[in-house]
Amino acid sequence: MNSGIAVLLLVIGGLSLLLAIAVAMVAMRNERIQRQRAEAALRTQLACENALLTLAQTTLPAITTAVRRHEAPAIAVDVPAELADSPFAQALQWIATGHAEDMRVAIDDTRAMVERYAEQRRINDITAAQERTRDELATSSRTATSAAVRSFGTSVVSLGTDLGQVVSTALREHRDDAIYETLTRIDHTVQQMIRQAQSYVIVSGGLPGRRWPQQSLTDVVGGATGRVREFLRVRSGQSDRIVISRAVEPLVHTMATLLDNALRYSPPSSFVEVGFQEGHHGVTVIIDDAGMRMSPEQLEDARQVLTGERPVDIHDLGPAPKVGFPGIAALARRYGFSVHVDGPNIFGGMRAMVYVPSVLLADATAPRVAEPELAAPAHIPVPVVEIETRGADVHEITDGGLPKRRRRPVAPESAGVTTEPGQARPDLAAAWRSGSRSGRAAAAELSTEGTADEHTGSR
Repeated sequence: MNSGIAVLLLVIGGLSLLLAIAVAMVAMRNERIQRQRAEAALRTQLACENALLTLAQTTLPAITTAVRRHEAPAIAVDVPAELADSPFAQALQWIATGHAEDMRVAIDDTRAMVERYAEQRRINDITAAQERTRDELATSSRTATSAAVRSFGTSVVSLGTDLGQVVSTALREHRDDAIYETLTRIDHTVQQMIRQAQSYVIVSGGLPGRRWPQQSLTDVVGGATGRVREFLRVRSGQSDRIVISRAVEPLVHTMATLLDNALRYSPPSSFVEVGFQEGHHGVTVIIDDAGMRMSPEQLEDARQVLTGERPVDIHDLGPAPKVGFPGIAALARRYGFSVHVDGPNIFGGMRAMVYVPSVLLADATAPRVAEPELAAPAHIPVPVVEIETRGADVHEITDGGLPKRRRRPVAPESAGVTTEPGQARPDLAAAWRSGSRSGRAAAAELSTEGTADEHTGSR
């Protein structure tokens, strides 16, 4: 190898060595820079972690406490110097500021919600107190009104009894037919007045009166007939089924009310028919008229009242109360019978049905013995005018004081027997006076003992 090649190789080797030394020096410098950067990043990371811990453990709780105390919170975030003015420091400041604002909003909303809740609760408490007061006043008013109406009704019954006793005395003293007829009409009017007053007593929570001795259904209908104005238009069938003592007066009052309705809303020339349908579980008294029919709305209203689906008391009846159906419903609920109205019937009018279950009926073969501790029934006037020439209904008085009907053949026209309206019948005078005396005694006891019966009477 010549000297030139050797020199060239020496130069190349020197240059390669210098290049390797330069590369090594650059690598060492880069390594030192990277190490410095890593150490700086580590310090920054540690500073960020410390700043976050300070924010979470110190700054945010301090803000929360200050806001809860309604104080101005310190929202400046304490960060290391190396993080000053850094985006991270700005982010921490935003977090602190947002937290303070959110806390203020939350506390304000909570306070407003609590205030609204407290106000609503206060309003509810006031409303509830007002409702309780209104209910108490309404209950007190209802109780007082019912008691007043019941007392007034009892007073009317008492006054009617007094008047009836005067009429009874006059009937014993005067035998003249004209005077007798006038007195009986007065007495009949008094009985209607007493029946109406009893309706108010019943609707106001009272009882219809004392018990009667047990009576047949025929006598019960007869007693009811004696309490209505146009009693001569009532034509009744016969039933020997016996009603127990405590149910007699409620059924008499109920049927009298139904008969009164039937007579009032039917033509004066028509009759009201009363029949009896025997059933396995009791007897149904059927009252048919040929008068005005109730509308479907009225029928539904009557059904709801009579079945007790819509309870009615004296306060629900308005300034011109109709106490008929409400009084019947009260008696039906108390004594266990039922009443139904429907129409049209075979006469084109209305039909009322009173179902008397077997529990209110006694054995027909059992003797009818009056209970010694109970008064006789309230007086029922005996009709003194007959209008059927085919065979008049002659009224007698039962042991309990109720009218009793039997068929009597009409005398031939040549015999000169007349049935002129308004003419008194001597053959009824004795029965009339007997019924009057027993009825007055019962009504007098009712006026003095009716209040006690409201507490001691059955059902």
